[in-house]
Amino acid sequence: MDFLNKKIQKILFICILSFLIVNLTKSEISEVKDVSKFLSVGGGGTGGCQHPIYCNGTLLKTIQLTQVFNDSKTFVDMPMRTSIENVNELFNQLLLNTSKNGGPNKEELAAFLSENFYPAGYEVEPVTPVDWVPNPSFLDEITDPNLVDFARSIHGKWLELTRVFNTSGLCDGCYSSIPVNNPFVIAGSRFREFYYWDSYWIIQGLLVSDMTTTAKGMLRNFGDMITEFGFIPNGGRIYYLNRSQPPLFTQMVNKYFEATNGSDIEFLQEILPILDQEYQWWMTHRTTELTNGETGESVILNLYNVSNNSPRPESYYEDFTDAQSFSSVEEKDYFYSSIASGAESGWDFSSRWMSPSDNTNLTTIQTVDVVPVDLNSILYLNEKILSSFHRTLGNNSMAVYYQAQSESRVDAMQQVFFNEDTYQWNDYNLKTSTNNEAWYTSNILPLFADIQSSIDMDNQEIDLIFKSLANVLIAYPGGVPTSLISAQSLQWDGLNVWPPLQYWIIESIMTPNTTFSNMIGKNLIDRWITTNFCGWNSTLESEGGMMFEKYNANYIGVPGGGGEYVVQNGFGWTNGVDLYLLKKYGKSITLNSC
Repeated sequence: MDFLNKKIQKILFICILSFLIVNLTKSEISEVKDVSKFLSVGGGGTGGCQHPIYCNGTLLKTIQLTQVFNDSKTFVDMPMRTSIENVNELFNQLLLNTSKNGGPNKEELAAFLSENFYPAGYEVEPVTPVDWVPNPSFLDEITDPNLVDFARSIHGKWLELTRVFNTSGLCDGCYSSIPVNNPFVIAGSRFREFYYWDSYWIIQGLLVSDMTTTAKGMLRNFGDMITEFGFIPNGGRIYYLNRSQPPLFTQMVNKYFEATNGSDIEFLQEILPILDQEYQWWMTHRTTELTNGETGESVILNLYNVSNNSPRPESYYEDFTDAQSFSSVEEKDYFYSSIASGAESGWDFSSRWMSPSDNTNLTTIQTVDVVPVDLNSILYLNEKILSSFHRTLGNNSMAVYYQAQSESRVDAMQQVFFNEDTYQWNDYNLKTSTNNEAWYTSNILPLFADIQSSIDMDNQEIDLIFKSLANVLIAYPGGVPTSLISAQSLQWDGLNVWPPLQYWIIESIMTPNTTFSNMIGKNLIDRWITTNFCGWNSTLESEGGMMFEKYNANYIGVPGGGGEYVVQNGFGWTNGVDLYLLKKYGKSITLNSC
């Protein structure tokens, strides 16, 4: 069908939002250290960071474009030893003293940073989680002794990855971190702070490890973010305050509620208005209206759309360099907005967001004009969960509202995304008015959200999906590739195998519970756990057992590659996915040979 894009110009459901905000009591809102002096209200409903050191200004531009560090993120994670005013004064003096030589060189800038800044991550400290125990009960659910050792090792990594922000002793505004009240689990390596969507899998792993106190503390942190900013930022740094990430908070709360057997009603009462508030943010600031050219019917779906007209501070050099491909301000602004929106998607970056005519070239990125299947699948499941939560608390009118929202979304997704020939769901491009029919793991994510129950898709039709994809789903020893498009600069493509996507693929396959889908799912679970186990086992003596951020589909136990930084170890979401699978399927998992 032919759809024409029309941007939403009105605020949806404003009366309910106002009611929710007004009725948040002080007892429900934890105190968060104020960072508002460095924020301004930006487009797209986010408060963009205006910090003169970490988010914009001559100092940031000079440091990043000189490439004092190999990783652009290093500088913006370095707290200042003295006030903003002093740092700027000293930097201006450095510029004056070196003006005859064309400005400071890399060595002079490195010396300036050493004198006036602490090392990156100085204000982030390890902490022992209060609820960690050496022998969690889930280990009894695993049959293979090798996998028991593997699971115990992963469980032990929570001790290595749990952090707190400690900004005591630092001057006001002298750091980029957003302080929170409770400990949190980081991803690992260069990622020194919490991240929004990573935490969905981390929290599932914590719940498997019987660490409900730590998990609940992280949920409270996110609730505080929504209360403070109206949404959950990409991560725990002020330079992330112009964008969010895939909205998985509602599903995190649901996982906690399930793990505690629905007993923590008091917490649900506290957090539900905040979940409503986040949902409203996405429905106000991240929507597009599409009109069916044949029937005239309009539908509303969500997309990633960050208002941004400058390089991302943590990837300043990369963004600035790529933007030189454009001659006009309008083209650069579109690029900067789309690159930030690609980061908001979590898939930073993928051919999904590129121009169909040149989909391996990052400078063709057009995320703001792509309506994604996975985002709308996430929101569909959120709507069903929110309806259930409100029904649990007796809020019948809100339960009915969310049920209606989910039904409207299913109808829209079927009209815009569904391919009747392949039984897959494909992203929709607003510029070309076409669907992207290439294979991506996101193509079957609606099955994870159990869309099949709402569209009367029978088991035979579901099996047709998996049979048509059998070559992709079972052909690779290291897991299911993200796409079949290869581009070195696009890490969310090709043979990279990402833990979150393997989780979603496995759950999408296992949710329908057909004989064929269960067979395919079991095969994939075995392959995925095997590649993680083998990577861990081969580095056990030398590195203590490494858990990578991503893996290679072609080889067992080998990390993936590409993107803006080297492969990372740790790793929060990998640990969470594996613990979840080891508990749920631990009695039936069969390790393949390394």
